[in-house]
Amino acid sequence: MTTVERELTPTAGAATRLRRFALERPDQVAVRELDHGRWQQRTFRELDQLVDLTCHALTRHGIRRGMRTVLMVPPGREFLACAFALLRIGAPPVMVDPGMGISGLGSCLKRAAPEAFIGIARAHRARALLGWSRSTIRHRISVGGGWNPPFTRSLEQWRQGCELAVPYQEQVLENRETAAILFTSGSTGPAKGAISHHGLIDQQIELIGRIHGIEAGEVDLPTFPLFGLFSVALGMTTIIPDIDFTRPADADPAHLLDLIDQFDVTSMFASPALLGNLARYMKTKSRHADRLRRVISAGAPARHDEIDQLLASLPSDVRIETPYGATEAMPLCLIDHREFLATREQTDHGEGVCVGKPISGIQIRISAIDRPPDGDDCVTEGTAGEIWASGPVVSRGYLEDPAADQQHKYVDEAGILWHRTGDLGCIDTPGRLWFRGRRSQMVQTSAGDLHSVAIERVFDVHPGVLRTALVGCGPIGQQIPILCIEPLDDSGHPHPALIEELKALGSTVSGADRIERFCFPGPFPVDIRHNAKIDRSSLAHRAAGILS
Repeated sequence: MTTVERELTPTAGAATRLRRFALERPDQVAVRELDHGRWQQRTFRELDQLVDLTCHALTRHGIRRGMRTVLMVPPGREFLACAFALLRIGAPPVMVDPGMGISGLGSCLKRAAPEAFIGIARAHRARALLGWSRSTIRHRISVGGGWNPPFTRSLEQWRQGCELAVPYQEQVLENRETAAILFTSGSTGPAKGAISHHGLIDQQIELIGRIHGIEAGEVDLPTFPLFGLFSVALGMTTIIPDIDFTRPADADPAHLLDLIDQFDVTSMFASPALLGNLARYMKTKSRHADRLRRVISAGAPARHDEIDQLLASLPSDVRIETPYGATEAMPLCLIDHREFLATREQTDHGEGVCVGKPISGIQIRISAIDRPPDGDDCVTEGTAGEIWASGPVVSRGYLEDPAADQQHKYVDEAGILWHRTGDLGCIDTPGRLWFRGRRSQMVQTSAGDLHSVAIERVFDVHPGVLRTALVGCGPIGQQIPILCIEPLDDSGHPHPALIEELKALGSTVSGADRIERFCFPGPFPVDIRHNAKIDRSSLAHRAAGILS
């Protein structure tokens, strides 16, 4: 295959896959969702036809290749139809996490400068009221019912003027052409618009399917919208749960288990916080999920106790897999529950959380902090530093953000692009990566640096603790480390006995033995999407106020 042939594909990888499954598995259900209390479904053939119909409707009314288009539609057949249609047209969908808040959304959309906006009525009302991208948006398309602001057109009405049976003439799109703009959550730093290219998305889908052993015909229960799109592109039947996708950690475990039983779900994606809730519920109610073959959990470091507890309610041959990565580079590493549980002792002794070996085709380097991964700047085995990654799933840059590009992207002398993850970690003798926390959340004391997650996991094993958070107060280099505690009883009051027991836990672990100040600031502020990424900056202000 020539270079030109590699760079030109019939259409976006995800949309090509949908077309293939529509031909190979036309009658298999692609998506099931609740609609006014009743389950509705679309086969792969029907979904592919709906995508074609959507392509005709959008292009007839001015949506063109290269036109950035905000997509604010909840998971379901309409989200899939619009997302695949935009990929098929070559109009990059702009995906922004609604959980980041009004100001964050407005800032992201201003940077994206979209020309089109596809969304449900509520999203259009917010757009009109708050003036999102008012100077750049020329096309306003509404999905579903409800009152819309003036000059907003109905996608369903546009579709009625098109012929359902006419396939959309796919364009030839370059692998390096922008396919989508995916904004990071902003939970651990400013939200940035990661540029995903068509070739990158295709590689992501290929890798996800291969490393997890996913087979076409399986049934998937995703609790994160993007994984619903991936599962369809992998030939899976996607069950859309009746949950608030901006707060998936709050999903009702009973509802999820009912869906697993009702539709013979074989695979499930969930954040660690949701898995923890599910594990506790299943233990309390003596519920089991005998049909599950695979559980994929990402978005935050997994916890040994929760994985162990969940296994007691799942089949003996199930695999709980925790990939490591980021919006800009995903997946990078993978570990399954057997190997993960075998690392518990090291985690309890302050070494961090093992996230497994790099996936084939991915390179990981540990660099001296604040330096690119080049030559002498790479640290030795077992030494902690910053995690950099390269490979086919690493995005090339950010949208209109040269400062972020300069900070997070680096091309070495061999021409290899490296992505700075912002995470701290180290590599052990077998070549496994250990995650220790975020660079921005490192506590810098006069006696040396303390890495948040590595220290917290030493104390998290206490049976009276839900979770802990390490924060620092004072000037950089002379910060005072403070351990914030969220107890299981949620009393919000200091417990002298608990503090003494935590001090005893930390006394034998280097770094943890330097923690002398403890506080109980109440429920931790966390990200909405995963309910696990702690806002340590806000928590530090609380802790300073409590201890002052």
